[in-house]
Amino acid sequence: MKKSQRILALALALLTGCSMFLSCASDQAEENSTTGAVTSGEPTAAEETVPEETEPELAMDDLEDADLGGADYIIAGLSNRTTTAVTSSELNGEVINDAQYNSARTVEERFNVSISYEDIANADDTMATAVKGIVSSGDDKYAVAFGVDTQQITLSLSGHYFNLRDIPQFNFDQPWWIDSTDTIAIGKKAYVASSYLSYYCLYYMRTLVMNKDLAGNLGIEIPYDKVFEGEWYLDDLTEMAAAATIDLNGDGQMTADDQYGLSYEVLYTLQSSMGIKIIEKDADNMPYLAFDLDRASTYLAKIENLCNNYGFYEAGYGATFFSNGKSLFCYCNLREVCNVIRDTDINYGYLPAPKLDENQEDYLTYATDVYWGIPTTNTAKLDMIGTVTEALSCQHFNYVRPAFYETTMKTKLSGDENDIKVLDLMAERLRIDFAFAYQNNISGVATFDDMYRDGVTSDNLASKYKSSEKVFNKTLEKLLEKVADLP
Repeated sequence: MKKSQRILALALALLTGCSMFLSCASDQAEENSTTGAVTSGEPTAAEETVPEETEPELAMDDLEDADLGGADYIIAGLSNRTTTAVTSSELNGEVINDAQYNSARTVEERFNVSISYEDIANADDTMATAVKGIVSSGDDKYAVAFGVDTQQITLSLSGHYFNLRDIPQFNFDQPWWIDSTDTIAIGKKAYVASSYLSYYCLYYMRTLVMNKDLAGNLGIEIPYDKVFEGEWYLDDLTEMAAAATIDLNGDGQMTADDQYGLSYEVLYTLQSSMGIKIIEKDADNMPYLAFDLDRASTYLAKIENLCNNYGFYEAGYGATFFSNGKSLFCYCNLREVCNVIRDTDINYGYLPAPKLDENQEDYLTYATDVYWGIPTTNTAKLDMIGTVTEALSCQHFNYVRPAFYETTMKTKLSGDENDIKVLDLMAERLRIDFAFAYQNNISGVATFDDMYRDGVTSDNLASKYKSSEKVFNKTLEKLLEKVADLP
């Protein structure tokens, strides 16, 4: 189980400083037909007819109508992430695509503006290079630029984006500004954001997917009651995973030919869902070191047992292994449900990441994301960009979000009412981890390779961390100094 041991080190790297190795590169699979993969064909009756009493009240922005003189609002995107996640240029009968199209046209008509989208890169690093080129050349063509979370943070710290808190049209109390926008801000400065300008904040939400038929064959009860009673713990997951782990061919070795309790690739959001963080925020939204070594050691001991004994590591979030009926659980994001798991005959359902123990008050749902920022070349266009961005985020919250989450995830890709309740439970608790987002800029504790080579475990985590604590605090101090110097 060497691969399982490697992924434990991967999870641990985030706990103790977060190195470059832990970036969102795992999310970099090609998504050239994202929404096409999410839904296809004609809308079902459930999509077309929503009972009147279940329709939510629409959120309203507080913008005044204005004539923007036919200005161009061009979104710069990343082809392997945002091509179909932001807007659409034509109707095609697909529920998410058409919601995006109609939202953009509504905003265009309201403000006399032209909204369009361009791919300017096909990989995370080339997107960062492209944004640097835009700013250095003084190009004001693009209103906003999307990119992977960790690299967008780095770009913001190097002065490539405006402080979004200075844009008067933005009302951060509105529901289309999700909690992570405040999480990744430092003090009163926020240079990149996550809003419902795209739906990726939900698309990359992590969940446990469960094979219900396999559970039934093994006599394992699906723990919905425990979940809703607030009593779903990591020990429960481990117990169920142990019951599902079987040496199918009887050769005395656990290999890819056998059956496991859990399949996975990356676990860097799981420890956050257990309440294991190294950074908290004070009342002024300023980050400070707050690492609970005892809790982290408890988590590592439990996760070592789960993954080393009952887990199967597989690149691609373990979704392929799960889709072949070889694991009871898969820890992945909703993207893998849409693109891989939905195309199988498996009767699957959802469970939230469990609590670490009885001391954890509530379930926590974590995600990675694709952030956007406004290039600093747009000084003369800020009023237009602020107006259109706020209006389009509002429209997408009202129409694209339900097209993805209510129609696609809860109507088409959910097994029963319990799964719908779980999806709601997770979405209500969705958040981002500050340390993960800033990992490329708060280093110095340890790299993944160092920790793996040094054999960090739950037994020696405290000593390893203590030896690096001073360096970590120094890098955090330098980060805050850099932010303070930004306009």
